[in-house]
Amino acid sequence: MQLIAIIFRSSLEREVKDLLAAMGVVAHTELPDVLGAGRAGTVADSFEFPGTNTLILTVLEHPEATRLTDALRDFRVRAVGRQGGAEVPLHVFVVPCAQVV
Repeated sequence: MQLIAIIFRSSLEREVKDLLAAMGVVAHTELPDVLGAGRAGTVADSFEFPGTNTLILTVLEHPEATRLTDALRDFRVRAVGRQGGAEVPLHVFVVPCAQVV
């Protein structure tokens, strides 16, 4: 099993959730209003750094995890193209995991 962490600007929420639904991902945990800084800028929900991120965690078996990460990678590539090559605030991390309880 693999834990997939998807971190993205909250303005992308509808598109990311639609992608998850299209991929058949129904079980997930969502953490809204996540703050931070990275290559795509700072989000601190303040006047100087408006906006927030969202973090979605899901656990999938390896084949499903690969399909999801491939779809998210393709989505990001298309989004970068629409933005004229500008950084798109979407990052995906995969960590092997095992359910112990």
